[in-house]
Amino acid sequence: MMERTNAKNRILILGAAGFIGTNLTLRLLAKKKRLVLFDRLGSRYPAAVEQAQREGQVSLVYGSFAPPFLGLSLTEVETVFHLISTTCPTNSNRDVAAEMEENLIATIRFLDACVEAGVKKVVFLSSGGTVYGKNHTGICREEEEAFPITSYGVQKLTIEKMLYLYHEMHGLDYRIVRLSNPYGPYQRPDGVQGVVTTFTWRALNGLPIEVYGDGSVVRDYIYIDDAVDGILRIAGPMGNHKLYNLGRGEGCSVKDVIAAIAEVLKREPQVTFLPGRPVDVPVNVLDISRFQKDFGAFAPMPLKEGIRRLTAFYRRSE
Repeated sequence: MMERTNAKNRILILGAAGFIGTNLTLRLLAKKKRLVLFDRLGSRYPAAVEQAQREGQVSLVYGSFAPPFLGLSLTEVETVFHLISTTCPTNSNRDVAAEMEENLIATIRFLDACVEAGVKKVVFLSSGGTVYGKNHTGICREEEEAFPITSYGVQKLTIEKMLYLYHEMHGLDYRIVRLSNPYGPYQRPDGVQGVVTTFTWRALNGLPIEVYGDGSVVRDYIYIDDAVDGILRIAGPMGNHKLYNLGRGEGCSVKDVIAAIAEVLKREPQVTFLPGRPVDVPVNVLDISRFQKDFGAFAPMPLKEGIRRLTAFYRRSE
């Protein structure tokens, strides 16, 4: 069992068993941080997390992200990483009211609990790929007005504004990470997100790749190790802003991704083109100059190197 202490030195990760949460957890464990990991019942963690639980470095809490957050105590928590969302861009807009209840309203109630418990900082993973919408030049800057075209993006943007409000009302410190499109180990290859991961896994297994539209959609893809590096820099004490874009700062089309996979695997994958989707913004690349100005040099790995590492991860896991 984990030792009990009144010291507020624990880090809580909401959505810890997900793709970003798993990679963030492993990085913080390597830094010897004391963690509380929260996710839905039945969530699975890597063996390293289970070992850390046995050693008392980690506490695992399972439940629903809805008030009253049964089983989740904030009395020892200093910093929260908020990674939870019940929807993603491709499946939002179906029941907007329910999505707002599950994500926005639940987050507001959670912020109330943070204020009551004396949590010092909330780090929120927003979405650089959806909050900006489509009325921009294709290069998205934090100063621009944001007009999302999915309820997922609206939820993210509204939670950003609520964090600002709670900082003004209660002094709750916060950071917002508008993350681009991360890919890499521990991302579900059969899920509804993750073009690079899904395409790489399918090509490795001789399965056809399905492309919505003509493959011209451009996104900013960042390998998960680089994403975690950036998230932890933003979460730290440095920086002059509360809000940062985080990505490679360069765009690749879907066709570019397929070409990179073919080069790494040394074979052409089978590709099927499907009708385009209205939720897909044509071009979305993040301007990361604010991040670079505040945190220094940032050189995320090129797409082909990321695909090589992801491929090696899958082959080790076989």
